[in-house]
Amino acid sequence: MNEITANRFRDQLKAEVDRAIREHRPLRVTRRRGGDFVVLSAEDWSAIEETLYLNHVPGMVESIQQAATEPVDKGVLLKDLDW
Repeated sequence: MNEITANRFRDQLKAEVDRAIREHRPLRVTRRRGGDFVVLSAEDWSAIEETLYLNHVPGMVESIQQAATEPVDKGVLLKDLDW
């Protein structure tokens, strides 16, 4: 995670926001008296929300982990799925 002071962030707002979006890396903005905050793209936030949701579905994490270790030749073609 990149980090910047609030004063520098204010001075370079557009460039820093553009960089956070382009690099898909959150930007932590630090303040002298606390109350730091994080800037990230809406796309990255959506990905985080989806991950959090999937982690709450019983058995989903295990299913994803199992599928990740399954050999490709053991899989099913998309056209052969019974939707």
